[in-house]
Amino acid sequence: MSSEEEASARPSTSETNVPPHKEPNEQGAVAHGIGEASSSALQVFEEKTPVDDYIRLRVITSDMTNEVHFRVKAGTALGRLKRSYCTRLGFQHEELRFVFDGHRIIDEDTPKSLNMVNDDVIEIYQERTGGM
Repeated sequence: MSSEEEASARPSTSETNVPPHKEPNEQGAVAHGIGEASSSALQVFEEKTPVDDYIRLRVITSDMTNEVHFRVKAGTALGRLKRSYCTRLGFQHEELRFVFDGHRIIDEDTPKSLNMVNDDVIEIYQERTGGM
């Protein structure tokens, strides 16, 4: 074979650059390209729970000496946050009063039910008992 025959036997560069995913298969169907697959991947991602379901809360003592940050789901009962805080700092659950917007937080309250947003502050007071 001469060099001219070898050159004509090789496919041209334009023929080799045709993406194989765009060629029809034996049944005549065209395979999906990368761009088409990523759009379906985006649909799957949108169906997952959004990151906005989490809320950052700041728990601060009444004298502003101690501040702890929590990231909780909007539907999680705040009793879990209260127990976690008490465990971290060595308090009993009954020793502290957790207050948001001037109202005492009960264990069944959730950030969603209290209309909390990111960086809202929960104040902590020492529970006082006694009297005459």
